[in-house]
Amino acid sequence: MENLTDELNSSKDSSRRFEHVKDNQKSILRDILNEAIDSLGGYNADVFEIEDIGDRLASIHNKLGAHNLNLETAQKDCVKVEKIQELVVNENSSVRDLNIAVLMTHWDYIASVYFLRGNALMTAKRWVNAINDFNMAIDHGYSDGYKAHHKIGQCYVKRKQYQSATKSFQAALDNLNSATVCKKVQAAFTKILKECISKFSAKPEEIMKTMAAIAPATANTIDNRLSDSVEIIEEVGKGRTAFAKSNIGVGSILSVDDCVGAHLNPDDPQKTLQYCLQCLKNVTVQYPCSGCPRVVYCSRECQQVAEGSFHKYQCQLDLYGLRQKDTKDGCTIFNSLTIIAGKPAAFWIENQSKFLVPNAASDWPTANNTELEQMTNLFDMITNENDVSHDSHVRHAVVAVFLLRSFRKTTFYKDSNILVDETGSLSKEELVIGKLMYRIRLIKDMNAHPIWGVENNPKDKSQVGTEQIGGGLYTAIASYFNSDCNPNTIRINLGKKMFLVASKNIRKGEEITDNYCIHFSDMAAHARREWIEENFLFSCECKACEEDWPTYNHMPTTRPSEKVSDKLVELEMDNMTALQQGNVEKAILSHCKEISLIQANLPEPHQLSATVRSSYQHCWWKKVSMMIQEIN
Repeated sequence: MENLTDELNSSKDSSRRFEHVKDNQKSILRDILNEAIDSLGGYNADVFEIEDIGDRLASIHNKLGAHNLNLETAQKDCVKVEKIQELVVNENSSVRDLNIAVLMTHWDYIASVYFLRGNALMTAKRWVNAINDFNMAIDHGYSDGYKAHHKIGQCYVKRKQYQSATKSFQAALDNLNSATVCKKVQAAFTKILKECISKFSAKPEEIMKTMAAIAPATANTIDNRLSDSVEIIEEVGKGRTAFAKSNIGVGSILSVDDCVGAHLNPDDPQKTLQYCLQCLKNVTVQYPCSGCPRVVYCSRECQQVAEGSFHKYQCQLDLYGLRQKDTKDGCTIFNSLTIIAGKPAAFWIENQSKFLVPNAASDWPTANNTELEQMTNLFDMITNENDVSHDSHVRHAVVAVFLLRSFRKTTFYKDSNILVDETGSLSKEELVIGKLMYRIRLIKDMNAHPIWGVENNPKDKSQVGTEQIGGGLYTAIASYFNSDCNPNTIRINLGKKMFLVASKNIRKGEEITDNYCIHFSDMAAHARREWIEENFLFSCECKACEEDWPTYNHMPTTRPSEKVSDKLVELEMDNMTALQQGNVEKAILSHCKEISLIQANLPEPHQLSATVRSSYQHCWWKKVSMMIQEIN
């Protein structure tokens, strides 16, 4: 892959370039796992031949001493950062210092920091962010609550949301009446608030224009993550397969899928503070974890969800402190812990029979509405367990025991009123959790998708860059859409929500395909096949592989007819103008016309098809970037 990256970076097509990101060089976590395997007698030790997974995990745990598979070994070089228990900023502090103070200040002292940062954000005319900060100040018991409500009202006025402003001014007045302030101040402030209420209460709320949500035109009645134009059929030898129920136009949204167990784990460990731990969207104004300064959120809502589930236990283990020292690859072992920690231990124990003995449905698609349905769909995903190498099974078992030992250092079981002896053999409840994590690792190996973060190019506002910031499981996209090295879709994501978009016109009855590896234009067929066989345990038989289609620099470059060429030039000029004007919707529409024209007049493989596909995908990433800016 290094040679491929170098080749792409030397390409004249800048859209095909990739950047190297420097990570930590040594993984103590991987060393811990390897030492445990060695202590057990190596990969061919008898313990790894035990057929029952629960018995295998129990035996591994009993044979290893307390010094083996001990998370504290990996954490010994980590710096424990404590929150500051005093107010260290004031009204003259810079936004940078206020941001640091928000991250580093103890929960008991943070209300004033939020209020001060809210004032700074108002000065910067970042009204929505300021409103959030003042609300956070109120939530944390800011002593002069009436001032925070008044500030919120002022922000709403700037946004011309007059009814919301009136409610905030009224809340300030109610709070002022019960506040402990001198009568002179109370009288003066009361007058101001009543004048505000009188002035703005009669004004109508201005409707804010927002970008339309990305969603199928008509959703499937059973599984609303799919478009109604998609049909799922079980095929012999291929399993669940997606077909076009009707003709599908380029640009159609075919699936919108939420990630299960989204795990923030960027290539650069410093960037964990640039993305929300819960929704994985870009964060411009950070909201901290209540316990550690290692992760941030984009909102109070995301903070409450994460800290009420998976991050409660991540935080107790200081996993993101560990990420600062260990490698991205090393920390991927915590993916399955993130999924399990997202639900109470009692949930997994009560429903173990549905997850440990999957009984895949015969009719597709399946409902995905309740928590139970969502997790059932996860554990019904294909694992190819019998084809997985012996060494992989060994590593899965050792990682599962390591995670079980790590869970003992948290309140995970206690929170479900389950008693666990932290020094003894694994309990029956722990073995259920261990078997689930073992299966999740098998599922992840066959089905995981990367999650990409989006950043604007500061030197060129029309350009955006993407970088892998983590991964997770998408039970609709991974379960229903097979791989093709020349797929008729593209994948994009907004935070942890993933979209599958038609990148070609798809005829009724034609298979709808994703791409598990890399587009044929960027990697030779033999390399793609080797990679797919190694990672997904099947041999790719797509047309691009079977016919050994050339990579980008070796593709045909023949020009279409003069009439078609002239139209393509016109559409390309429309694309460029639209992007320069920030009209990404028009740019996407122009690309759709361009793709339709090329598809009708040029056979693949062709350099023009690959170039326009890449440009089309860029437009979608630009749209995602603009949606994130709108949210922030």
